[in-house]
Amino acid sequence: MDKTMEIPQQLIKKIQQNNLVIFAGAGISINAGLPNWNNLIDTILEGLGNKEPKSEKFKAALKDELFTPIEILNKIKHLKSESIEIFYQELSKYNNCEPTTIHKKIGELSNKIITTNYDELLEKELSSFEKIVYTNTYKVAKLSEIDRYIYKIHGDINEPDKCILFPSEYENLYSIDEKSSVFELKKIISDKSVLFIGFSLNDPYIDYIFNYVNNLYSGFTPEHFIITTQKNKEWPNKITPIILDDFSKLSSLLDELIKIKVTQKEEIEEIQQELKNSSKNAIIEFKQSSEFDSPPNNKYWVGRNKELVNISNDNFKIIFITGIGGQGKSALAANYLRNHFDSKKYEFADWRDFKEETNRFQTKLVSIVKRLNENFNILNLENFSNNDLVDTFFNNLGNRKIIFVFDNIDSYIDLETFKPTGSLGYFFEQILYREHNSKFIFTCRPFIREASINFYQISLSGISEDECEELFGFYKIPISKIQLKSLSIRAHKLAKGHPLWLNLIAGQAIRGVETVTNFINSIENKSNFDEDNFSAILSEKILNEVWNSLNDKQKILIRGISETVKPEKEENLKTILDSELNANQFHKSLRVLKNLNLIETLSDGEIELHPLVKEFILTKYPRNERAKFITLFVQYYDKFIYVLKPKLNSNLTINEFQNWTSKIELQINSNDFKSALIALEEVSSAILTSGFSEEYLRVCEMLYKKIDWNDSISKEYPYFHSQFISLTSTQVQMGKFDLCDENLEKYQNLIPGKSSYYLSYCSQKSYKLWYQGLFDDSISIAEEGVFLLDESSLTDNYSLRHNLALALRDSRKKNNLKKALEYFLKNEKIEDILNREKINFDFNGHFYGNIGKCLEYMNLYDDALYCYYLSLKLLFKENDTNSILNMGYASLWISELLLKDKKNIDGLYFLKFAKNNWDKTSPPRAKGLKQTWSNLAFDKASKDSIAKLTNWKIENHCKNYLSKRLLN
Repeated sequence: MDKTMEIPQQLIKKIQQNNLVIFAGAGISINAGLPNWNNLIDTILEGLGNKEPKSEKFKAALKDELFTPIEILNKIKHLKSESIEIFYQELSKYNNCEPTTIHKKIGELSNKIITTNYDELLEKELSSFEKIVYTNTYKVAKLSEIDRYIYKIHGDINEPDKCILFPSEYENLYSIDEKSSVFELKKIISDKSVLFIGFSLNDPYIDYIFNYVNNLYSGFTPEHFIITTQKNKEWPNKITPIILDDFSKLSSLLDELIKIKVTQKEEIEEIQQELKNSSKNAIIEFKQSSEFDSPPNNKYWVGRNKELVNISNDNFKIIFITGIGGQGKSALAANYLRNHFDSKKYEFADWRDFKEETNRFQTKLVSIVKRLNENFNILNLENFSNNDLVDTFFNNLGNRKIIFVFDNIDSYIDLETFKPTGSLGYFFEQILYREHNSKFIFTCRPFIREASINFYQISLSGISEDECEELFGFYKIPISKIQLKSLSIRAHKLAKGHPLWLNLIAGQAIRGVETVTNFINSIENKSNFDEDNFSAILSEKILNEVWNSLNDKQKILIRGISETVKPEKEENLKTILDSELNANQFHKSLRVLKNLNLIETLSDGEIELHPLVKEFILTKYPRNERAKFITLFVQYYDKFIYVLKPKLNSNLTINEFQNWTSKIELQINSNDFKSALIALEEVSSAILTSGFSEEYLRVCEMLYKKIDWNDSISKEYPYFHSQFISLTSTQVQMGKFDLCDENLEKYQNLIPGKSSYYLSYCSQKSYKLWYQGLFDDSISIAEEGVFLLDESSLTDNYSLRHNLALALRDSRKKNNLKKALEYFLKNEKIEDILNREKINFDFNGHFYGNIGKCLEYMNLYDDALYCYYLSLKLLFKENDTNSILNMGYASLWISELLLKDKKNIDGLYFLKFAKNNWDKTSPPRAKGLKQTWSNLAFDKASKDSIAKLTNWKIENHCKNYLSKRLLN
């Protein structure tokens, strides 16, 4: 492959994700011997002869490039029928042409191909692909359901009169009043990345296509790519060129791209095989993680017609569905999406479930932003501050019309004000007061106190007596209509129309009239129906009766399912619980639990317990009696970790890391804190280096909240202290200063005197104070620690001296700067470090960066800038927990000096790159840079232009800038 040819990282990612569509142009047909557009138009003019008096002039103008092919076609539009006939006859001469290797390789690279070509070369080569012509509206509408296709967007030579050829036809096809064929193109372009192959500026339709891509969703689409030889062409926004010296290199480039796909496939197969080999049992099918959560499937549906009408009302930006547990809040939202969703009005619906999850708002919103705009790399989003992430969400949402459902957000409701709080509070406000065209549906138990004109609340109560009878009718209970009505009236009175309880009673009725009668009698005999908190009491009584009706195997299964930390596939649960239930027992028990309405089946086939049922099971058994089932799930996750552990690095996805964090969460739930600490130590470095700080903090804070600190310290639990350092450092970087202070104070009070652990305390306290800009306080506590360190002759394993040097440096006092520089130099001579002729790349990035900052404070700006260049250059190659954070510092410092030197454009690039890095590692720092950006008195158009660039383009500019400066 041409060494000058670079494959964009985003394209590599799309190939690996199998998320690439090929858009093939005339160039691939020309290579097979078909005429190019100029020759084709020349032939049409020749064939028209005397019918077009200006034929010769048009041919000369085309040859001299005074007119383009599309302009010539516009000149002869009055001879459309004749031109189409000549066009058909000319292309028919090439029916015996054979496809080239390019056609074959296109099919190997992607199984989804769009083409503007009229010929049949692709179909000849790729016989397993289904040909779909834009005129076939039935097949076009089914396009997303077809696995392999060649979509002929401009027609097929076998229907010459329907081929898109003349300008008016292109304009009609790509008009605002879009046809179904272009609507499908729109969905493809907005969902997947497109690789354009075989396109030239001479193609008559090129401007129509590129203008269409450029205008789609105001630019909020995935990144697209074009293979071209044109080096100085300014391509539309969202289209990245891959430049070849000439098209003879195309075949080798395609080979490289195919190799990426094959390698990815082999790795997946290897993981599948390793998973099979790691256990005698199959573990779990390997699959790409879904982009969004699955809504529940409603077994039967009655009533709620008024509520469905109100949800459909477009006058409200936010709709809250509230009510006690089991009233069907999630079911109502799911029914609306399945049966009342207006696909002509809204693009799609996005469902996110917050059930039993804390501190996951950020992770969920990151995933939504990625769905809206795949250009956003997960490493550029995972650790945005929540407010910045919300702003990013709305920037990418724009004017698109989408329905978002946030299910079970109870943990984000303030129980004094009864409004969304914390992470979700700012999001709630922005939905209400920003201009947008989308609808947001939330479900929770508490009634929300909000009176905005853009807000509507549906507070669910029980269904009516008639609706109850209708519901019971769906169950096909083998009794007469009179008996059914009597049963439904009695059940309705007992449950006060509560849908979950009614479904549970109906489930008992399937077992027989005697069974359900005894079931209702037992509940009625234990209630006077006047108790306070009737719903909670009824829940306990009904679920107790249901529980007593289960046999031992069914109880084992439901207890096992209750310990899941996320919904699971049936096959996975069968594998996890195979030591307790054989296959026949598992399937029979599962069938009964489903019939009794104790289990919810999600849209993607995963199953879980209804939240009220899960709460009942988990509170019924003390933790020590749950340990056996928790252990089974831990062993299950261990099988994944066994396979992934050799590959454990910062390149794993959040879903792969969650094999560890799910296991850790289970260990915490079973009070197996030592194992949780060991697992956390194992994964913490990689997960933090990847930028998934929020997920790390989620499980680490959960662990340190539940663990007995006194026991952990006195009994020397493994890794308690090292994880405490990671915890408090990450809390500082994420701006959780108060929580960090609480942890540090608790730690100080429990550690034995001023032992070596006190040195760790001093270091973390100093780091936190330095981060907050309290340099004198930071110096004071660090100096105490260094004094004890020197007195004890211990090794500085706590970064004490480093944190002291940071505070000394940033105090900017002359003597302090001298001390800091001496420390950062590590016994090297400053003149050797600044020798441009002999760059030493053996040092790491923060070595040069910290020296550079000292030099800057000494007003040695050129030397400082040189050190910053080296620092960032090295940091690009590093892969540790602080490399992303440090890239933010180096980029910012470069930016500040460039702006100081009036090199404004480059300064803005580095400032944006600094923010990109801190968005995911240090939200407080990122927030400050956002304000800095706003305050810069600089050309707004330039700022806006740079702000809109994708993160990888910003990074690429900075890398190229560094290379030029360090070579000069």
